[in-house]
Amino acid sequence: MSTQTFAHDPELLDDVLGCYKPHCRYLRELVVESADTQAKATGLFEIPESCYIDSTGHLNSVEVNICYNQMLYQTIAVLVRHRIGPVFRDWTMAQYQRRKLPDVLITRFDSSFRRPIDPRRFRGEFNLSGYQHRVSTVDGAAFTALDTSFRCWDETGGDCAGSVRVAIVSARRLEAVT
Repeated sequence: MSTQTFAHDPELLDDVLGCYKPHCRYLRELVVESADTQAKATGLFEIPESCYIDSTGHLNSVEVNICYNQMLYQTIAVLVRHRIGPVFRDWTMAQYQRRKLPDVLITRFDSSFRRPIDPRRFRGEFNLSGYQHRVSTVDGAAFTALDTSFRCWDETGGDCAGSVRVAIVSARRLEAVT
């Protein structure tokens, strides 16, 4: 299994983060590595000021969730653009842009903070470790479940990590579009 590395693409990142309010665009750069069904991305974040609360002096769980989302969206965009992996290789960039907000759903988000992280400048890592095509037990709708994880750290030993289950929903709508 060979690994492909995709350098930071500032133009793509600007496009991907365009759905965020300007003061909530925390991801500054992201490099993506992909091998078959797995992907790993490493990024740089800067949060000069919280988007919703007075400064706590450390990265908090709300902002970690936003950072995770930004790594997820940018990684998927890279996979789509380069037609990588069984889940995203058949998507077009237009389909990705149409689907990224309504059809990419976090179904479980678990995180733990081991040491406070300075939000002004820190690193993050996103991992896509696998996927499963599934059917909802609620309504029988097809979806794809992504198994992902993340971690964040800073230069002074700040550290947090977590695992996240993501569902790509509306598979029937995508099939009708193609």
